[in-house]
Amino acid sequence: MSFSYNGYSVADIEVTGVFGRAGVGASLLCLSIAFHVPETALAGVRLRNFQLRINVEGDAGKAPSFLGFAEPEVPLELATKSGQNPRRLIFELPLAEGQLFALEKMRGGDDLNLKLRFTALADGPTGVWPQQDEISFRLNLSDWAKVLKELQGPEYMVIGIPLPKCAQDHVLTEAVGRIRRAHAHLVDGRFDAVVSECRLAVESAALAAGEKPAIDATAQKLKSAKRDMTKLEREFSLMEAVRHYTQLAHHVDDRGTAEYYSRDDANMLLATAAALVSSSLARLQSSEILGVRASKT
Repeated sequence: MSFSYNGYSVADIEVTGVFGRAGVGASLLCLSIAFHVPETALAGVRLRNFQLRINVEGDAGKAPSFLGFAEPEVPLELATKSGQNPRRLIFELPLAEGQLFALEKMRGGDDLNLKLRFTALADGPTGVWPQQDEISFRLNLSDWAKVLKELQGPEYMVIGIPLPKCAQDHVLTEAVGRIRRAHAHLVDGRFDAVVSECRLAVESAALAAGEKPAIDATAQKLKSAKRDMTKLEREFSLMEAVRHYTQLAHHVDDRGTAEYYSRDDANMLLATAAALVSSSLARLQSSEILGVRASKT
């Protein structure tokens, strides 16, 4: 790709490398960019106000998704003159943990395809001309793995756990709503609120679905006959375990101190609670279908 001024190429742009820099709560995705001034460039042109917008290419046929704006690590102004060596500069893009997770999900185990759109202003003999050009850059699996290690971010195992959904008048509306609020809290980094909503979601689902007596009975059976428990009873015991594990989110100790819950706690509980509420929803829907069939016969 290149910038041109009044029909003359004034700078060819090349990505020479990508690496990561670790930070506090965020990391920097760094792109090494080389600016080459061709020998035929029009003299007396100065390039300034460089900006790099980075998009990520996903599935074929879909528009690239916005990732962020990368800024040069130091101010840059490039003048065209003969015999000039390539000017090299690092562009830095801040990445939060959530973006790293989203990138891994979008990548899906394949190469990472970036769309880089460079813009600048070219000031020359005939005034200021805006510049814009775009280049595609592919990071293969080994290169991206190296960048992830440099970013020192967690390694993500991407799995799909759909958020449950139901009609507004469904008996599990409250439980489903709390799972969705827990997800919103997770995005905002409010991990204690995630844990609290998950507890209330599981309790609400048990009561609304009429399964609370069966769950209580399962807790007793777990003490004496756990080997004989059915799959459903084991699921009920998991619901009780979630409720028990999250109980401290609603209490303080004798010194008035609340229990601390981490991102890992929030991830674990949200995934488990979402799956449990979805399972309760599926059982209710299945019984509703059977009830309709029975009424028709």
